Amino acid sequence: MWVKKMRHPEAEYVRKTFVLRKMDFPPEVSLTKKSMLRWVALSLGLISENESRSTVIDIMDLFFTKIFAEGKNPGSQEIQEELEGKGLKVSEKLVRYHLNKMCEIGFLSHAKGRYSLNPAPDAERNDLAEAFSYWYKRELDESVNRVGTALTKLQAAYENK
Repeated sequence: MWVKKMRHPEAEYVRKTFVLRKMDFPPEVSLTKKSMLRWVALSLGLISENESRSTVIDIMDLFFTKIFAEGKNPGSQEIQEELEGKGLKVSEKLVRYHLNKMCEIGFLSHAKGRYSLNPAPDAERNDLAEAFSYWYKRELDESVNRVGTALTKLQAAYENK
């Protein structure tokens, strides 16, 4: 038996989904880049709690190496080729997928085939924490304000019954 799934009419209004997990940051997380990358990826919803695959971690590691250690804005093909050079089989499409997820979060931008940090307006160009904070808060504040508006109107609708 085939069942047609009903779609909520409000589903078309969804423009973005935010994941930000509230997590402890114990000192041992800071011991290696790999553990910090995993912590960040988990806190931002780029991986799930029981994720064993490390592709996004490898992509983030290589991207941050390019940006911070080499001062380059890499393209997805460049990252894919370097990952394959390290013996990791990954498609360019998958690299783009993970980099674009970081663009959705707001701290990366993509132009002319290259990925770069999306700096906060009043911060240093390569301040990753400030860029994330600025862009994520901006989107989150907008969403919180819209929910607040809806709740105020909803309350009024119940009170004016």
